[in-house]
Amino acid sequence: MRTIPEWIRLNARRYPQQEALVGTDGRLTFGELAERSWGAARGLRDAGIRPGDPVGVLAGNSVFNAETFFSVAASGGVYVPYNWRWAPEELAAGIRETGAGLILVEERFEPLLGLALEILGRDSARLPRVICQGVEHEALRRGSGPIDDVVGLSSPLCIVYTGGTTGASKGVVLSHRSAAANAINEMYDCKVGSRPRERGLIVTPLFHSAALLCWLVPHFIAGATSVIAPRFDEESMVDWVGREEITNTFMIPNMMRRLLQNGVFGDPAFSKGFRALHTGAGLLQMPDKLLFADVLPATELYFRYGLTEAGPMVSRLLPDHMLDPAVDGSIGTEYLLAEVELMDEAGGILKPGELGEICVRGPGLMTGYYRKPGVTAETMRGGWLHTGDLAVRDERGFLYFRDRLKEMIKTGGENVYCSEIEQILYLHPAVLEAAVLGVPDPTWDEEVRAVVVLRDGMGTTEVELASFLRTKLAGYKVPKKIAFVGADGLPRSAAGKLVKAQLRRDLGWSL
Repeated sequence: MRTIPEWIRLNARRYPQQEALVGTDGRLTFGELAERSWGAARGLRDAGIRPGDPVGVLAGNSVFNAETFFSVAASGGVYVPYNWRWAPEELAAGIRETGAGLILVEERFEPLLGLALEILGRDSARLPRVICQGVEHEALRRGSGPIDDVVGLSSPLCIVYTGGTTGASKGVVLSHRSAAANAINEMYDCKVGSRPRERGLIVTPLFHSAALLCWLVPHFIAGATSVIAPRFDEESMVDWVGREEITNTFMIPNMMRRLLQNGVFGDPAFSKGFRALHTGAGLLQMPDKLLFADVLPATELYFRYGLTEAGPMVSRLLPDHMLDPAVDGSIGTEYLLAEVELMDEAGGILKPGELGEICVRGPGLMTGYYRKPGVTAETMRGGWLHTGDLAVRDERGFLYFRDRLKEMIKTGGENVYCSEIEQILYLHPAVLEAAVLGVPDPTWDEEVRAVVVLRDGMGTTEVELASFLRTKLAGYKVPKKIAFVGADGLPRSAAGKLVKAQLRRDLGWSL
């Protein structure tokens, strides 16, 4: 394994003329990226950045953002991408928590940063230095040629914030070893970046581990091209895939369903050289798999499960098993460098068919939560990352996600798993999106309820859906109430994951 600065040096020699980064704000070859990263790294060191110092970055999906990642890594600093969707108060809290003494900001986010710094200034006499995209950022560069590498594999590379779907976001510290291990997993198991003339499209936010560590880093290490889209929408997807000859991308299932529903995958742009679609961070059921296979039969489909704390990838369902009805609903088997066991509350390893918590160990795991030793110790026990996710494993080794421990519904003395009900709802032809929630109830402790988004041009009723569920589920698992919302009615985190706490509040189902 090698550190990111080592890969910058090697790839500048191996692929000097090959495109490394493409975006709306420019193009850089591996040679150009290396020179710019080394120059900026010298400037960061001159500005006082020492090995292990956090460097804040407030930027969207852009070449500027990706370049700052490599510049900060080359300097020995720790890349801290702030969520540009945060409110000023949240951004101020993130800056305060990470203690960044220097922040690199993309031009369009300068007003947001200004508001956050104004909040910080009310209770702090010392504010971080800000370097803006453009003239200030270019003036940061010093000299040319390689720079001394001052980090090792165990050195921190980045602090990535969790999605915060079940509580406040936490900063996850990931090392150079973690990034390298995850890249090996992706390249070996899922062929990410490792095929000839690979050009990967990044459409999820770079402040999230999926885009940063599962797409940008593996493609970079493999000498492949990362094309960075500033946003996700149907029209721009066709344009990027066609114009830049995209061969692969990652998107959450919600995005995939949108493209299927709007016929985007049927555009000729996708039939030229689009080899693989990767998806995860949500449920993907057989009807959508079959639709995709019908439209793009030559394109491989992958499903993966992971979490930021794991570096992030844990398991994957490969194309050979994607349409196998015997493993429909599975999150696959463990990656090459990830070891997965299902454990009970006492830490005992469970047998196939028994429900337990997904626990992971391997070189990809986080160093810990930033400045949260207590929470880190609670999550990392006995060398295992305790994910808080429940699953079962079959005799063939395939894992089946059931629910978050914190989201399991207890109703009338029975345990109900939201994921199980959601997977059945997705089998109904009229259902595009589904979310199952537990709502406090004085009689049953919690009542099972569901929220559904219907496919365009299709309809159903609460009674009909309940009847459909009763044919496949025990009566106590059938939602007592099913609400219908529009396509924009399901609140999502910046990473695209459904935020059920917000959904409860929106519907007035909270305590």
